[in-house]
Amino acid sequence: MGFPSGSVSFRRFLVTGKGRKTVDQDMLDKLAEHVLKVGEFGVPEEEEWGWCGGRHVLDGKFSFDHNVFNDCLHFALRIDTNRFPGSLKKAYELMEEEAVAANNPSGFISKNQKKDVKDTIRQKVEDELKSGKFRRSKLVQVLWDLPNRTLYSSATGKSFEKLAELFERTFGLSLEPVTSGTAALHVCEKLGKRREYEDTRPTRFAVGPAGDGQHPEYPWVTKGAEPKDFLGNEFLLWLWHEADARNGVIKTAESGDIAILIDKSLDLDCSYGQTGRDGLKGDGPGRMPEAMDGLRSGKVPRKAGLVLDINRHQYTLTLAGESLAVNGLVIPDIEEADTPRVVFEERVTLLRDFCKGIDELFAAFLKVRAGGSWDTHGGAIKKWIKSQAKAAA
Repeated sequence: MGFPSGSVSFRRFLVTGKGRKTVDQDMLDKLAEHVLKVGEFGVPEEEEWGWCGGRHVLDGKFSFDHNVFNDCLHFALRIDTNRFPGSLKKAYELMEEEAVAANNPSGFISKNQKKDVKDTIRQKVEDELKSGKFRRSKLVQVLWDLPNRTLYSSATGKSFEKLAELFERTFGLSLEPVTSGTAALHVCEKLGKRREYEDTRPTRFAVGPAGDGQHPEYPWVTKGAEPKDFLGNEFLLWLWHEADARNGVIKTAESGDIAILIDKSLDLDCSYGQTGRDGLKGDGPGRMPEAMDGLRSGKVPRKAGLVLDINRHQYTLTLAGESLAVNGLVIPDIEEADTPRVVFEERVTLLRDFCKGIDELFAAFLKVRAGGSWDTHGGAIKKWIKSQAKAAA
């Protein structure tokens, strides 16, 4: 399951630096140079990582046939952990100490014998680690779209740190996470709205717990690295409003009309940091009384289940507001394909169309958000929240 088949989850990362737009043999050779190789001697590090061919954890080969599809390079980051369980080590020590003590006339173990036991157990632990008994491997799939300078991967946190470090070490290129804040800056600069972007502040869609004078705080954004990521939450709310209060079709510059529907899941969180988080599941969660009551109390969407019709293809997914992370994306079936290669390459095309559609939707939102009509649109959303909350009461 993943990029070649099934549903796929990922974040997007911008590849920065002087990189190629097509795959060549040198790139495949560089991947092979940094494959994770399990040593036969010495105690393994607690964590080890390197590249993998992607088909399975022991795949160390890279070729055009197996790794290059539609100008994209598909491979994986392999992360191995080698951790000896502390409880097992303690058990070994106690058992060894009891055995030594049983041979002493006093029935007790001496300090020197305790030291010897520790050395014995240390060697036992090292031997078992060398054997691979406690090695655990996982693969993080990677799809590098060279023409669009974009890398797709589900790596987050420590996994992303390893991915970024190894990617730079291998190719001399950097990875920058795409978030709603960084994407908004890019769009606003293209629109000539850099100043409007800098001046953007959270919209108050509902009265805060402390009254009219309280402004949204977005605590999850203030703790992050990108202060404008709240725009992703407002984007999801805008999509929700467009789907529920209008016709659910948004015109975009390049992807045409995109039909949207909120479905299956909706996560809300208090933008004032006071009333907590709600996770709603089921058909049409945006129409649930709890959803509208949450908006009325100052909550905004953090994640939303979406059904999108882009270029006459239907996609279902969950979209995260701040990070624009995509989870469980169901790519349309490839009806006519003679080989797995054709299937993968068609999926790459559909994935590109999907991401372009998401970007077009976000750009359509930002044209309104950074334009002079936002007060009107924001006011319409506020009225919608009030009217829906009254209807649900």
